Amino acid sequence: MSKNTNRQHDRAVRAYMAEHAVSFSQARRALTATTQNQTSTPASSQWDGFTPEERRRWDGVKLSSLASRQELRLLGEVADELGWSMYTLDVLRWNDEPVIIADLDTFVDYVMPRLPRCSDRQDQAWRARMARAFCDLAEDLRAGKAPIARCHAEDLALMVAAHKTREVVEQAREMDGDPHAVNPGEKPLDAAGHLADWYPALGRVSLRRSDAFTYEALEEALLGAAEVYLLWGDDQGFECPDHPLGWKMMREDMRAERWFDTFATTIPRDPDRGFPEEVWSRLTDHARRALAREPLWLGADPEPATDPQQDSTAPDRLAKDAPLGVVSAANFLIAAWRQQVLNLIGEAMRTRHRVWHVESTDQAWQTDGRTVFSDIPAVALAQARRLLPRATPGQGEVVDIYWARPAPAGHYYRPLWFRVRVWKIEDHSTGPRDVPWMRVQWADGTLSGISFTDIVAMRRAADQDLSPWAPVTGELLRMPTLDDYPSPFDDAPEDD
Repeated sequence: MSKNTNRQHDRAVRAYMAEHAVSFSQARRALTATTQNQTSTPASSQWDGFTPEERRRWDGVKLSSLASRQELRLLGEVADELGWSMYTLDVLRWNDEPVIIADLDTFVDYVMPRLPRCSDRQDQAWRARMARAFCDLAEDLRAGKAPIARCHAEDLALMVAAHKTREVVEQAREMDGDPHAVNPGEKPLDAAGHLADWYPALGRVSLRRSDAFTYEALEEALLGAAEVYLLWGDDQGFECPDHPLGWKMMREDMRAERWFDTFATTIPRDPDRGFPEEVWSRLTDHARRALAREPLWLGADPEPATDPQQDSTAPDRLAKDAPLGVVSAANFLIAAWRQQVLNLIGEAMRTRHRVWHVESTDQAWQTDGRTVFSDIPAVALAQARRLLPRATPGQGEVVDIYWARPAPAGHYYRPLWFRVRVWKIEDHSTGPRDVPWMRVQWADGTLSGISFTDIVAMRRAADQDLSPWAPVTGELLRMPTLDDYPSPFDDAPEDD
């Protein structure tokens, strides 16, 4: 657009803000959607999830060139099944607590084990949005639209649904060829080679073609950011923007809490589409409040930042009802260590305690004696207060904290287990960043603070012998750089 056109559009956005009392991003989103409806591209286009500019690139491209109607119908059924499985088994069962995966190989019904592990520390609101990402793609397919991934969450949902569909097809073919695999009359394929029992609403979907249901062309064309492949199997904090290799590869923040930001080339989904009533009515109050805040649209102009020092209407951040400060990891190393401990807890629950499906973090705390706090402030503080009921002045609770002390610039301390008495849990701090923290006592009686951002994990203490305050600090190492992380593509064969 020209400068004059930009100025006209900006004035229109601000007029819409004043008329409808909405934010700048909401006004721009509404006007963009109106502009989209006025373009020459038909409203019934299979590509109307894209912005008008992006849709023009798809003129003349047919969705049938990426996948057949049968492939798309089965993909939609599987995506919908995954969404509802996540609502039932992951959203409502775990509430706001971090998820502990005990058995990564047994996830026929569970969706969380299929996702990158960096999502395990998210809360119920996050999991509800992730479940809805599957259902949104399924709704696109039912409406005859392309399942355009509009954010990283939908990128992952599309890949997981395609992978699960391939599993379903392969399993059906194997069972069809094994006369002892199913009971008489329960063949997954009928005589004509159609999927008969598992998805009866599909009708006649043939699985005879060996090259069908691969979805390679669909994924390659419709994924917004193929780099999300690199998150799977990673417990090195790769998703964090300060990870050297992660930043080199993706140039963006890939932490799970940013997966719902809408890509600049796509239109945000209807913010009023809501959630199924049977799910919404059972969400926690914290989840409902979190879901009231819409994710960002990366195609919107950035809103001007408000300086609390200059804004007389800004609430005091240390007031009793002020929003809680950050508890997410201080750097990508702490994020990686948190995930590694969470993985170890899940492994111990399975191999040592013979628990194959962990139902809550409290169950793991009572059985294994270890926990990792959520990356969500309200959830992390609730966990700490529930697990440390005596962390009040005059009593205190003795626990072991896996702590990575703040280090000089360019370095980090390897975390160590420190035995301390937790006297009080503080919601706010007075430093440049508002960070919840614990007031703890050491062996010599010294009182100090441990920030939640530097805590990797916590475990029950076996005795009352506290750790000394100094000089035990952990090994001081330099912060890793790009040279310490070989590219995932270094071993790939070169093209001829």
